[in-house]
Amino acid sequence: MKNILVAIDRKKEANQLIAQAVEIAKLAKAKIWIIHVTEPDPDDFLAREAGPQYVYDQRSKERKEEAMILHQWVEDLKNNKEVEAEGLLIEGPVVKSLRDITEKHHIDLVVAGHRKKNFIYSLFTANKKKDLVDELKIPLLAVPLVK
Repeated sequence: MKNILVAIDRKKEANQLIAQAVEIAKLAKAKIWIIHVTEPDPDDFLAREAGPQYVYDQRSKERKEEAMILHQWVEDLKNNKEVEAEGLLIEGPVVKSLRDITEKHHIDLVVAGHRKKNFIYSLFTANKKKDLVDELKIPLLAVPLVK
């Protein structure tokens, strides 16, 4: 195992997922790729939709904050000399983006968070974990997230 991808959805879950990946990476002497998939860049003219300017401004601000936080996680790992790490902020659909990254960087394991949802909620939403398992064709470690 040479490459482990950590898929971060929410900032508050990141430390738990990164810690799990670091433990595995230390044992396997693997590199960690921290990835966050986001909406298309609002600064990109082609990504703009009809709407008020404040929507673009807010999305742009959020995207810049996400990039800074991702950079900080990677720098923390590098400064602690725990494992080799890189961060990627990707735009687009989650499952397709993760599939593309796993192929491009020869990822051996994906670490993602898992939240328990109630039955009614699951009836009306997509099951991204199932889609990931079907699409990736590599092991997926679903880490139960502590509230």
